[in-house]
Amino acid sequence: MDDYFTGAVQQLLSRAGHLNTRVPRDLPREFHTLVATCQAEVARITAVLRLLLQEPAMLLPANQPERLRMFRRAVADLDVVETVGFAAIERANEEDLRLNALMDRIRLEINYPLLPPVVTSLSRAYFGIFPSLNLLCVPLTEGRFLLHLPDLYHELGHPLLRAGNNPVVEPFRRAQDRVMQAAIGYLDDELRTQERGRGPTQMVHTLGCWVRSWVSWSVEFLCDLFGALTVGPAFAWSHLHLCAKRGGDPFLVPAYAPTSHPPDAARMTVALKALSRCGFAAEVGRIERRWQDYVALVGARAEPEYRRCFPDKLLEETCRAGWDGVTALGCRIASPTSGGDVYTLLNRAWDEFWHDPAGYGRWEEGAVAGLFTPQGRA
Repeated sequence: MDDYFTGAVQQLLSRAGHLNTRVPRDLPREFHTLVATCQAEVARITAVLRLLLQEPAMLLPANQPERLRMFRRAVADLDVVETVGFAAIERANEEDLRLNALMDRIRLEINYPLLPPVVTSLSRAYFGIFPSLNLLCVPLTEGRFLLHLPDLYHELGHPLLRAGNNPVVEPFRRAQDRVMQAAIGYLDDELRTQERGRGPTQMVHTLGCWVRSWVSWSVEFLCDLFGALTVGPAFAWSHLHLCAKRGGDPFLVPAYAPTSHPPDAARMTVALKALSRCGFAAEVGRIERRWQDYVALVGARAEPEYRRCFPDKLLEETCRAGWDGVTALGCRIASPTSGGDVYTLLNRAWDEFWHDPAGYGRWEEGAVAGLFTPQGRA
């Protein structure tokens, strides 16, 4: 296969080099940091590819499986840089500039401790972030509507957990460690209890599945808490909106294979606990009633496995850890008296929606126009 690697790696090197030529000369400065990030990633991948060609150890027959694995990893990494990073750079448009201006206003309002991710309206699904590129993807028309925009605050939590060797974000990273320790401690106790008993052996495997899932769940819970604590009730309303449009069984827990996101019901519980800490008791009551209406509509209920996976004590500790982490970052915590144009508008949008669902669209159109003017006010 050596001749194959010689040709295939050379072709990939050419492709990597070509990507660096695809940066428009009139690219707005909002995308300059993304260019630097993408070019650094291309340089890293290029170094790996040259190693595959030139490192003598990579030519040994015994190392060919590892060589193939590294080659495939480089292909996958370059795919992301090309189809996400450079695609966002090459198609940067007025819609993207609006969203990046909004993200900068959010950063200043909440005292976000890092440079914000670059935003592109390139998503083919929902909101999603590529932490390695610090690039946040949203659907094409998302900047024209308000009800899902609170999820931007959730996405801002991800870079805080990915930043390495940065004391500024260390409190938030410690909060995730604290959540993981609480979850693993609880599930270890459950495993020991299960193994001592005479229950079905399948439950031992399920508990192990939950342990592995919490590696990802802890991240999502912390990002949910960052969102709820910084944008307030609008975050929980947005979560309900997303569940109604795209969700499944809100209480479903995995039995065999780990999942990346916790069940929607657990996420709502944690968000509402956070909002209660912020002083939004009345709003929490309204959200809870709407949430119960939704749960009844889909015919879902919390089975014993769900309650075992997410005991209230564990969710309460998750909330406390998130609260401590966000406050230690120095971010602005939402409260009923919080100000800020973006914060006020995103929460008012949900008030307007419930006050007059049929007429909400007319109000939203004007509100969006005001939000994205240079001196936009809620």
